[in-house]
Amino acid sequence: GNVAADVVLPNGLTQAQQDCLDRALAYARELQQTVFKDILEEEKQRSEEERKLPACTVNPGLMAGVDMRNLSVMSRLYVGSINFELTEEHIQRVFSEFGSVSSVSMAKDPATGRHKGFGFVEYDVPEAATLAMEAMNGVMVGGRQLKIGRPNNYNLAVTQGFPAPPSERIYVANVNEAISEEVLREIFAPFGEVKACVLSADVATRKHRGWGFIEFAETTPADQAAVAMNGFSLGNLTLRVRKCVVGGPLGEGMAALGSLPPPSSDAATGSNISQTGPRPPQQVIDVAASINMSISEAAAGGSVAQPTAPQVIQKTTVASPVVVLENVVGGRSEVDDELAADMEGEGSKCGEIAKVVVHFASEEEIQAASGAEGSEVSIFLQFKDAESAVRAVELFDGRWFAGRQ
Repeated sequence: GNVAADVVLPNGLTQAQQDCLDRALAYARELQQTVFKDILEEEKQRSEEERKLPACTVNPGLMAGVDMRNLSVMSRLYVGSINFELTEEHIQRVFSEFGSVSSVSMAKDPATGRHKGFGFVEYDVPEAATLAMEAMNGVMVGGRQLKIGRPNNYNLAVTQGFPAPPSERIYVANVNEAISEEVLREIFAPFGEVKACVLSADVATRKHRGWGFIEFAETTPADQAAVAMNGFSLGNLTLRVRKCVVGGPLGEGMAALGSLPPPSSDAATGSNISQTGPRPPQQVIDVAASINMSISEAAAGGSVAQPTAPQVIQKTTVASPVVVLENVVGGRSEVDDELAADMEGEGSKCGEIAKVVVHFASEEEIQAASGAEGSEVSIFLQFKDAESAVRAVELFDGRWFAGRQ
C-alpha cells in the first residue's frame, strides 16, 4: 500500500496527495450544495435589491443598466478659465440651469489655498452636460471667458455600448417649480402628440428638480420642440431643451411619489404638495395656446417661430418672514439714502419689520442669472413673523414704483 501511495501520477501528485485532494473537492461540493447555497442565494438577492432604483428615478441610462462609471464620464465637464474670485458654489449656481449638478471640484493650489482656475462639473444625466457644453463654452462669467470641454478620461468609444436615444425624446431643464408635469405636457402638446412627460422628483421636498424628459409620438415634433423651445422664457426661467443623448426606459417621475410614505414633519416647506406639483395660474395654461398660434403662423413660412410666453407670477404661501422686492429701481445710480427708509415705511403697513437690506448684485450674481429676468438692486424686508410677509407679498407684488412694476 505504501508503494502505491508513493507513485507519482501524470499531474505531478502522489496517489496519497491525489486522494486527499479528491476528498477535499468532495467536501467543497457538499458545502456548495448545502451551507454555501443559502449564503450565495442571500448575496444574490441582496445584490439585486441594491441594484433596484427608486421608482421616481428619471435617468434612462441607469434604468437601462448602463455602468454608472461610464455614465459618470458622459455627465462630466471640464471648466477652464474660471475667475479666481469665484467659488465652487458660484460655479454650481451657474451650471445648475442645465440640470442637477451632483458635484463640483476645483483644483486647489496648496501654497495659496486658492483654486487654479479650472475644475470639473458633474451632472446627474449626460444630457445636462451636453447642454451646458453647448451653451456655456466661451460665455463671460466674472469677467473671463469660460472654456468648456470633456475631461481627459472621456472616450467616445465608451458611448458605443449605450442604448440608442429615441429620436422622439427631448430633454428639458430649468423648469420652474410651479410648472407641473401636466402643465408642461400641455405646453409642449401643440408640437405633436406627447406620449410621456416625466420630471425628476425630489423625495425630500416632494417637488420636481427642474428637469426631465418629454417623449412625442413622432420624431418631427421632437425636432421642432427642441429648436423652438430652447431659450423659451417660462415662469421667469429660461428653458433649456435638446434631443436626448442616452436611451433607456423612463421612470415614473412625480407619479412615483404617490406610493411613498408621507414626508416627515421636519421635511422642507411645501413637502405636502401633491405629486404633480401646484397648479399654476391660468396665464401658464395659456402658454400652450400661445405656442400653438406661433406654430400655426410659422407653418405658412416653413419654419417654427419661437413663441413668446406671458410673464408668470406664482403666488404661494410665504413660509419665510423675508420678502424680496425687485425692479423697484433701475440700477445702483437710482439708489439714495432714503430708499431703505421708504421701503420700511411702506412695509410697516403689513407688520413689524426687523431689518431692511438693500442688496447690490455682484458681477458673479448677474452672470449666474444667465439671461433670466432679475434686478441689479434687490430690497429685502425681514418681518417679525411670516404672516406679515404674506401680507407684504400681496401689497407689493405687481405694484408700480416710479414707472416700474
